[in-house]
Amino acid sequence: MTATLVRSKVRRVVLECRLCGTAYPTGFHPRCEFCGGPTDVFYDLPAARIGGLGEGPLRRYADLLPVADPDALVELGEETTPLLHAVELGRMFGLSRLYLKVEGANPTRSTKDRMAAVALPFLRERGVTEFTVSSTGNSSTSFGWAAPRFPDLRMHIFCGAGFLDRLNFPPSPNVTVYSVDGSFVAAGKAAQEFAAQRGLPFESGFFNPARREGLKLAYLEAVDQMPVEPSVVIQAISSGMGIYGAHKGFREYLVLGRLRRMPRIVCGQQASCAPMYAGWEKGVAVLDESFKIPRPDGLAKAILRGDASPTYPYMARVVRSSDGCFTATDAEEMRTARRLALELEGIEVCYASSVALASAWQLARRGWIDPEEPVLVNLTGADRDPDPVPDAVRYEELTAAAEATP
Repeated sequence: MTATLVRSKVRRVVLECRLCGTAYPTGFHPRCEFCGGPTDVFYDLPAARIGGLGEGPLRRYADLLPVADPDALVELGEETTPLLHAVELGRMFGLSRLYLKVEGANPTRSTKDRMAAVALPFLRERGVTEFTVSSTGNSSTSFGWAAPRFPDLRMHIFCGAGFLDRLNFPPSPNVTVYSVDGSFVAAGKAAQEFAAQRGLPFESGFFNPARREGLKLAYLEAVDQMPVEPSVVIQAISSGMGIYGAHKGFREYLVLGRLRRMPRIVCGQQASCAPMYAGWEKGVAVLDESFKIPRPDGLAKAILRGDASPTYPYMARVVRSSDGCFTATDAEEMRTARRLALELEGIEVCYASSVALASAWQLARRGWIDPEEPVLVNLTGADRDPDPVPDAVRYEELTAAAEATP
């Protein structure tokens, strides 16, 4: 793994609550201590400079990243990923200007590598030396893969037993994996419980602003690569942190004059696990218990989140403010889109990415997207090779042993 140190000036980075405006110049505060709102980071945009596409992403967009000392940003092999004008697939979909951002070209074949490259130095700079994290596999794989470059950070990765086969990174002395009976939600609860018992921070997923800031880089990069501004952007979501970050990045680009208008944002879900789509269709502002899916199932394991209630209010506002929408695609649509991407464009995509492709096709058929509109689809990943699953501690056995200790 090649690491390149990024050098620039040291900047002042202050987190601020999106709801009440409370500022947090130091420390890790994913949620506001006063109102519980999400924190975000804001930049001196008039002073921001964007580099050229020949530079690595961290160097190019350093002035729009939440790390005060860019010397702490280490490029881990993630480079500018391809942007493809999908002529043949676009002809099939009825979209003449269909552009695909191929994030499967990242080192672990997932856009989450961008997240890890920003979130880990952010946590370290904010005084975090040990933390817990949970995911359906992609985020944890990216964290685990990056771990050897951050040996001073101790990571406790929690994963539902049914998702362990999605972890794919070599062993590292600063990483412990815990298998949890149940779903992604159960793994998240276990990670929070473990953190509380040991006085550790829970990394917080969507609510860690550095995750969203890292993921927005795929969109800034795509805008810089496209010959025309996107009118519609589409991504498959579970919590929605990538799209939330993209929306913030688009607003920053509007201020910087690198965009003229906000694209319409589309959030795709698979029909078998689509709580946000269901809430959107019913026009609700929050998701109550009736929208929870106790045993989520579907082809796209990366986006199997049965309880979307914590993040839906924020995502609904983002989509509504951009005149966008939510979609739901069934298994047959996903399989067909995945097959066509390979046959017509030579691109292997994961099932989550096929949700985004199927959403574009569905909206084109409905007339929601005009045939001539520039459409950007973020293909967030590709299937990884089936490497051995990392050794994992069974969390229930660990808990039982601790309870049995006098």
